[in-house]
Amino acid sequence: MLVALNVKDFAIITRSSLELQSGMTTLTGETGAGKSILLGALGLVLGDRASPNAVRDGTERAEISAVFDVSEVKDAAEWLIDHSMDQEDECILRRVVSKDGKSRAFINGSPVTLRNLKELGRLLVNIHGQHDHQLITSPDKQRDILDDFGECQKLIKNVRDIWTEWNKTHRLITGAEERLQARGDRLDTLRYQLLEFEKLSIESIDLDAIDLEHRRLANATELGELSSRAMDLLQDDPKSALAQLAQVEKAVAELLAHDNTCAEVGELIVSARIQLEEAADAVRHYSHGIEPQPERLNEVDGILSSAHQLAKKHQIDTSQLADFSSKLIEEFKELESMDGSIESLNAELEKLTTEYKAAAKKLSNKRSKAAKQLESYLTKAMQTLGMKEGKFAIECSSKPTDTPSINGLDHVLFNVSANPGAAPRPMSDVASGGELSRLSLAVQLITSERNRVPTLIFDEVDTGVGGGVAETVGQQLRKLGDRCQVLCVTHLPQVAAQGHQHVKVSKKSSDNKTLAESRTLTQKESLEEIARMLGGVKITKRTLAHAKEMLAAAED
Repeated sequence: MLVALNVKDFAIITRSSLELQSGMTTLTGETGAGKSILLGALGLVLGDRASPNAVRDGTERAEISAVFDVSEVKDAAEWLIDHSMDQEDECILRRVVSKDGKSRAFINGSPVTLRNLKELGRLLVNIHGQHDHQLITSPDKQRDILDDFGECQKLIKNVRDIWTEWNKTHRLITGAEERLQARGDRLDTLRYQLLEFEKLSIESIDLDAIDLEHRRLANATELGELSSRAMDLLQDDPKSALAQLAQVEKAVAELLAHDNTCAEVGELIVSARIQLEEAADAVRHYSHGIEPQPERLNEVDGILSSAHQLAKKHQIDTSQLADFSSKLIEEFKELESMDGSIESLNAELEKLTTEYKAAAKKLSNKRSKAAKQLESYLTKAMQTLGMKEGKFAIECSSKPTDTPSINGLDHVLFNVSANPGAAPRPMSDVASGGELSRLSLAVQLITSERNRVPTLIFDEVDTGVGGGVAETVGQQLRKLGDRCQVLCVTHLPQVAAQGHQHVKVSKKSSDNKTLAESRTLTQKESLEEIARMLGGVKITKRTLAHAKEMLAAAED
């Protein structure tokens, strides 16, 4: 449960520290005093989107922290353990928002993402807003309410998991069938393209080697002349390098005969002669292989020309031709085997459809049972909340279809009859604004009784009710507070009197600024606040007596 809420520099709140107890806590105050702002701060620390407007004017950042006791909240405790953030029985959520709208979040001192904060927050607090009654007429919302009441989450997950696989397979089949329609033309195109690659034998040739051979053949005459010149300079000419080196070798030999300290010079010259002779042999061998080959040149030129044309045609580099050819072959094989692939996919789709129908049927059965129970509870709640002849009926119908839906096959519709003898009709068609508000409240009260979240917050959900109905609402909330912690923002004295704890939010002006503050009221102060809510600005003995009577009745 929520143990403490600390707010600093948020909206018009300078600093607020609330210590909360179990049971039902009511928050009251004049309209605009900041009650909903206080809940907005709590929503922020639970993961709501941050805004620069959250930071109080003149300050750099807003900071909100909430302390929870998770000793009896199994789901939250397990979440903290799974994320290595457990800290005995206490959990502290903290959110810091700077004036540029950026924010940081922490759980037990560890930095976390907003997603983490939301995940944990949903296990700790459930907030029912003052405008929830506007959503209750939505078929999707009505289905969600029924699913929550019937505890259908596991079955829903199973249905959605199967639907995801079914949808994926269905899209694969659709894509394959679309390709199948154009398969004939594409296969003809691929055959023609592959024939071009086959003529070139692109996978068995080395284009780099072909290019090198082409350059050698194209320059055969010049290469022959250059090799002949090299041979003359190395060996064939009387003044060649080897002839000159032979004279040097002879002179050094004579030198060594008189002074052998130059032996190393002689070795170097011998080594140089040997290397020049090897070079001459290599050039001679190379020159013997150089001769014009016009037929081979034409053949190689044709290969390179075809390769460049293919590369240009497919807008790729010649070095990519082999890989491109492999891709065309793979596509050709895939299209040729498409009939078998579609047949396999259809078999898988049929299997998933069977699994889906079985899972959806289990979900439908559970929804139907839950609908009967919920409509009975809601009929009683309607009658308790001032619609004595009211009747609630939940239509949960499933239509057989071969096209699965992510939420199952059921259409859920909330029908009501507020007058005797009238057949139940869709809630959006027959409920007035006040009735819709009471119906929404009835739904929230009933579903909250099954909620595993330890803290429930009701933000002015009693709008549109009054008199004896308001007292009944307060009694229901107080009864709910016996099972879990309830925080209720209210303008109704009948509801405020039912609280185990009473917090007042007020607004004051200081230095041309409007600031909000909150504090827990003593028993005497609570009496005076309820009297104010009953009688307005001037509190009389009569309103005090009435307030005292309401407080005493709540304790009975």
